[in-house]
Amino acid sequence: MKLAPTRFLSTLLLFFCLPAQNPYPAWAVRTSDTIPHRTVFAIKALAENDVWIGTENGAARYDGRTWTIYGPEDGLPHQVVTSIAVHPVDKAIWFGTFGGVGRFHEGKFQTFSTKNSGLVNDVVYGVTVTLPYIWIATTNGISRFNPTTNEWKTFDDTNTEMNEVWIYACTSPPDGRGDTWFAIWGSGLMRVKENGEITVFQDPDDIFDVDLVRNDGPLHEIQVSVTMHGNVVYAGAYFGLTRYDGQNWNTWTVKDPDSGLPSDFINTVKLSPDGRVVAIGTDKGLCLYDHDAGRWVTYHKDPRGPGGELRIFQNGTWRTESVPDAPAGDFIWSVEFVGNRIWVGTASGLYTAKFAW
Repeated sequence: MKLAPTRFLSTLLLFFCLPAQNPYPAWAVRTSDTIPHRTVFAIKALAENDVWIGTENGAARYDGRTWTIYGPEDGLPHQVVTSIAVHPVDKAIWFGTFGGVGRFHEGKFQTFSTKNSGLVNDVVYGVTVTLPYIWIATTNGISRFNPTTNEWKTFDDTNTEMNEVWIYACTSPPDGRGDTWFAIWGSGLMRVKENGEITVFQDPDDIFDVDLVRNDGPLHEIQVSVTMHGNVVYAGAYFGLTRYDGQNWNTWTVKDPDSGLPSDFINTVKLSPDGRVVAIGTDKGLCLYDHDAGRWVTYHKDPRGPGGELRIFQNGTWRTESVPDAPAGDFIWSVEFVGNRIWVGTASGLYTAKFAW
């Protein structure tokens, strides 16, 4: 365990509700280089002064002043941390890694792997808590763990309608009550209700190359990220964006006339705490979408020179503005909201901003 001072955090000031003459001002960036690794795969914020990140070389916790870094030498199952969840009852932190699952509680790590538990595979891409279970997304199916009874169960193509069992992500409500959703590489989306009912949603077109009919289901069979708020679910794929409200489906690609996506290649999606705005992490910048307003806002590096570029799309009209700065890279891996702050993990570092819409 190592401590790092606050200068290792990059800070962005990002506002969306300022006077009309300049509603989208520039980001102010303070560069950094000493979180465990510049590639940030996961972020979990318990409060503005309590933030965990997972990187290519360990995990770290920010207390508002300093970073505490954790690696395998501290008990972390593996240095590559892909996902983080917090248990809503005991506040234990769960880490998905490339070497199993880690539970951090009261300063100590506990590891669950294929060698000492019922975990179906050690390569873990997602972890979430839906009481009383810990759900774990792996490259060989889904593991469900009940910490109270120590019981494990596997979900794969033998007991669900999944065609493929590479699970890329999972999500559930912060209070641990409600549905659990999974993004699956090759099988679309899967929902598990609190009563245990399982539904797999796949692209009705059943064609991998194109989406023949818009808004008829998930955009593609290959889904890599999922987020939810109430009945609304967003899913990201390497081919575009999907939204589902329990009754209706909406899909977008960069070619659609009502889309402001900067790229179809989506790594992550995350809904704001009030469910109004979804943050979309792509390989060409961070996109923020307000469905009710039909407004898309994207920040990315300015291809014409130093600084950043802001692109706004609404009511069929594009507007582009230059801003003094932007994140060091456009490849967005992770996004988290807490209070009025947004955290963004990229392939080139970690950034945070004040957020208003």
